[in-house]
Amino acid sequence: MTEPQVFRWLLDVQHLWPSPLGDSHRTGATAQWGNTHAAKEALDFLPLNEREKALRFFAPRDAKLSLASSLLKHRAIVRACRVPWSAAIVGQDANRKPCFIPSIQGTPKVEFNVSHHGTLVALVGCAGDNCKLGVDIVHIDWAKDYPSVLKNGFPKWARIFESVYSEREMRDIIGYQTGEREQEADISGKLRHFYAHWCLKEAYVKMNGEALVASWVQELEFRNVKVPLPLSRTPSSDCAGLWGQTYNDAEIWLRGVRVADVQLELQAYGEDYLIATAGSSTGNTFSAFKKLDLLQDVYPTDRDTDQGEVHAL
Repeated sequence: MTEPQVFRWLLDVQHLWPSPLGDSHRTGATAQWGNTHAAKEALDFLPLNEREKALRFFAPRDAKLSLASSLLKHRAIVRACRVPWSAAIVGQDANRKPCFIPSIQGTPKVEFNVSHHGTLVALVGCAGDNCKLGVDIVHIDWAKDYPSVLKNGFPKWARIFESVYSEREMRDIIGYQTGEREQEADISGKLRHFYAHWCLKEAYVKMNGEALVASWVQELEFRNVKVPLPLSRTPSSDCAGLWGQTYNDAEIWLRGVRVADVQLELQAYGEDYLIATAGSSTGNTFSAFKKLDLLQDVYPTDRDTDQGEVHAL
C-alpha cells in the first residue's frame, strides 16, 4: 500500500511549555514564559523572526500556538523535502500564505497549511506542488456563545456573521432543525451546525491562499452540510480515541456552479472541536490525523542535521 499523499498532523499544546503565570494576561507574562527552560529550548529551534513573532503575543497561550505552528511548518519541510532543519526556511507566497523558500535550485517542493484554535494545532501537507491544501480548526466556546444566543436569540446572533455567508447559507443556518426538545441541546446543535459551515468555508478559502476577507466569500456556498457528532454521542465502534464522526459529502458551489474537483472532510474531535480539510484534487488521499509527540515527532534531532536523513511520520 502506498503512503497517503496528504499527511495530517495534530499537536495539543495544553500541557506543553507551561507558563509560570498560567493563562495570565498580565503585562510581561509572555516574556516570563519565554524565559522558562522548556519554552526557551523550543524557541531556540526557530529563526529569530519566528521567535520574535511568538513572543509578541500578549498571552502565553497564544504564544504557545504560534510556537507550535512554526515548529510544525519546519518539520513538514524537513519531512517532505529531505532538507536539514537549518535549510527549512518558511516564507510567504504572493497571498501571504506560508510556504517553503528553498535556498538551492531544484530542491523538492511541499504544500502545507496550518490552523490553530483552543489548544490544538493542525498541519496538512503534501510533497510537490500539484495540490493546494487548506485546514481549519474551530474550538466552540460554549461559555461565550451560549449566553449570547440565549439572550439575543439564535437568528440575531447568527446574522452578526452574515457578511461571510450567502443568503442561502444564512437561511440554512438560521432554519436548521436539530430535533432536540431541550433548549440547551437545541442551541448547542445550532451552534455546531453554524461552526461546521464556518470551518468548511475557512478551509476552502485558505486552500486558495486567502481568508474569509476574500471578495468572493459570499459567492461561495456549502450545501448538504452534515454536523459530525463528538465521540460521546457516537457508537464507540465507529470512532477511535478522541475522534468523533467524519463527513466528506458537503457540496461546494461557487457563483452558482458546483465545484467538483475539491476534496473536503469535516471531523469532530473531543467535545468542542471541528476540523475541516480541503484539497484541490480529488485524486489525493488524506491520511488519518496523527497526533504528534513533541520530542519524538517534532523537535529536530541529530538526523535532521544531515541532508536526506529525516523522520518518517
